[in-house]
Amino acid sequence: MTNTKAQLELLFEFEKKLNLLLDEEQYELFQQQQDLFTDQIKNLLDNNSENSLSAVIKELKLLESKIEALQTRSASYFEQLKEKSLLQKRNKNKIKAYK
Repeated sequence: MTNTKAQLELLFEFEKKLNLLLDEEQYELFQQQQDLFTDQIKNLLDNNSENSLSAVIKELKLLESKIEALQTRSASYFEQLKEKSLLQKRNKNKIKAYK
């Protein structure tokens, strides 16, 4: 297995881990790991030749689609959390108003 393919396999495993963190609602850890994931993708793209990347173009496209799905999921969770936070803040204000 080439170095590029090995790096890609690690990225696919990392993407699965990020989805699991979202499933488990571990948002803070997700955010930290997402930053590491981004760094690893950048490292893959920066440190491999165009020829070695073109040899794995199908895998790169698959990874791209998985990343897009992950971004959509995380954005959805973020919006849900924001709404919950606003609702809690409103409820807290209502309770204070009743006191």
